[in-house]
Amino acid sequence: MPNSVRDATPLDAPALAAIQRHNWLTLLGPDLPHLEATLDAASLALTWADAIGLAGGAGPYAVLAAEAEDGGVAGFAAIGPLLDPDAGEGGAELVALWVAGEQQRLGHGSRLLAAAADAARRLQRATRLAHWVAHQDVFRQRFLKSAGFGRDGAERSWQAPGGELVDESRWSARLD
Repeated sequence: MPNSVRDATPLDAPALAAIQRHNWLTLLGPDLPHLEATLDAASLALTWADAIGLAGGAGPYAVLAAEAEDGGVAGFAAIGPLLDPDAGEGGAELVALWVAGEQQRLGHGSRLLAAAADAARRLQRATRLAHWVAHQDVFRQRFLKSAGFGRDGAERSWQAPGGELVDESRWSARLD
């Protein structure tokens, strides 16, 4: 059903991979020249197929897909347990939230975020949802702030394939 959110299926994995790859290259590509050569869509699709299979069990994981008007995948979100040592009890992590470029600003991100929060409450009894955001992703920061998220003080960096560091802040919101 167009403009709705559903559980992702293994058949969605290539679309999820393409959306993630495009967004990563758009966001991080200018700062990470080696990213395009190392970010393989087929490998990403296999990773998402595995994640979808894991989410299909009785555990705390969910992979959700937003449907576009044409029936294709407009975007996706994934949640899992919040495992950061400083996070405390009751948290879930929004592991991914991506919308295809041509589908952005049509409400898919808001629908995915709401569905991810519902899944976190249902599957994990979570009272807080956290998401790591790259410092240069100002659009995502504005989006999360408008949804009631804020920086919670945690910072981290990870090393990209070319050796460059990507700095991130953790944003979180209560799910009361």
